[in-house]
Amino acid sequence: MIYSDNKIFIGPEVYYTLFRIKNRIIFAPCEELKKAQRYFLKAIKWVYNQKIDTRQAAQIHTGKGWVLKIDIKDFYGSVPYRDIERFIRKVCEKIKNADTNYYLNLVTVDKKLPTGAPTSAHIANACFKKAEDEIRRICNIYGVDFSRFMDDLTFSSNNKKLLQIVEKRVKSILAYYGYRANPKKTKYISRNKQQKVLGLVVNNRAVCITNEEKRRIRAALHNYAVSRAYAAKKDIKHHLWNEKEVSKLAGKIAYIRHVDPGFYIKLKRYNAKLVYKYCVSFPAF
Repeated sequence: MIYSDNKIFIGPEVYYTLFRIKNRIIFAPCEELKKAQRYFLKAIKWVYNQKIDTRQAAQIHTGKGWVLKIDIKDFYGSVPYRDIERFIRKVCEKIKNADTNYYLNLVTVDKKLPTGAPTSAHIANACFKKAEDEIRRICNIYGVDFSRFMDDLTFSSNNKKLLQIVEKRVKSILAYYGYRANPKKTKYISRNKQQKVLGLVVNNRAVCITNEEKRRIRAALHNYAVSRAYAAKKDIKHHLWNEKEVSKLAGKIAYIRHVDPGFYIKLKRYNAKLVYKYCVSFPAF
């Protein structure tokens, strides 16, 4: 492995480009490396392919008196190398004539999972499964609901004391398996405040997106309708939407349709009003 300026070479013309986002270093693989990692990711999914539905993960915490959120500090960097090696060896058993050392070199940097590699999330999740199963067992004992999305652990109950007991047990489990909770991101949220899980509000019996996000989506739909209406008149004062922006908003609306169907119906009605006023309909409807 060769270090050069902001690059790390793991082979001839095969490298990561390093850049920083806030306090996190991102390892962006070059196209050749990314292609090899994505190919290996298919084999990883044969062995471990956990799909998490954000709506379901949030739904189990709805209407609770207290929500406890625990974040694992440096999740990718904390995964023990022995666990990574064990898992990669297991994956390689599914590939004919696979070289375990080659694939270990392909998915790690200095024996750690790099943030930015397409393989890191699946490997980290697979290696964390034993700790997660242990946490789930403790939660079942105390009657506490639990869900996990990557390094975000969420617990809920109507009894805060039970959550405090579970918090101590969970931190002990994390330490045993080589992980550590981030004290700055460990917090209790009562029903008197907005309780969010994976960006979704869970205070009521059904999950929903935040009011701020609802306002942004409605504003974006209005902006799109006005933009298209005035574009036909060649009014250069209004922003012209490109395909990427349309696709991004369409993706958000598709997500809303899944996680907050009630608001999606309201959006359809709002879009109908925009059609009546501007004769423009957003493609997602």
